[in-house]
Amino acid sequence: MEPPGLQASRKAVLVVLFVPSVERDGATPVDQGYWVEAALDTFGQLFGGATAFPRARGVWRDDERGGVLVKDEPVVIHCYTTPADVADSARLGRLGSFCRRMGREARQGEIGLVIGDEYLAFRDFSEG
Repeated sequence: MEPPGLQASRKAVLVVLFVPSVERDGATPVDQGYWVEAALDTFGQLFGGATAFPRARGVWRDDERGGVLVKDEPVVIHCYTTPADVADSARLGRLGSFCRRMGREARQGEIGLVIGDEYLAFRDFSEG
């Protein structure tokens, strides 16, 4: 039930994407502006909109390289969507393809995506 005065459409599932600032080596910059724009376009097409928050500070442990810590300044993309949209296999397929492409082309070890209360770690960047 909606509180009085708040008659509005509701989107109850949060989707979050982390756009990296450096490659897996922790030193080589990626074209973060390109990936932020591409992510916003993708989220806009798939879910109706998104918001990019300014750079954050982060760290990722690269277990395949002996646990080296990769320091990063990711841009965090937030998007609220409906349970039906986030369960749609075609939308999820396009989102997964985007994450794999960003991981591959930005030379990442992992692309992090949160859907609802679940963190998804993309590490295999091959298509299909």
